[in-house]
Amino acid sequence: MKFLVSHPELAPGLVSALNETDCLAARTAPDTVDVFALWLADGSSTAQAAMELLFFIKAWASNHPEFRATLLDAR
Repeated sequence: MKFLVSHPELAPGLVSALNETDCLAARTAPDTVDVFALWLADGSSTAQAAMELLFFIKAWASNHPEFRATLLDAR
């Protein structure tokens, strides 16, 4: 899944936090983070994974109320 982040300077922290979970995350552009949720490998719902990742990102960003992440691609 690909997420557009509103504050690129916070992307490295988000990537680190995601990589501490069951995800593989990488910054693929200054304002873009790609995430692969490992639980999708067993055929889980992409829509459910997107919702869970957005929830995680919102919780992570609670110390940065101006931060936003937008799902660009759920593949």
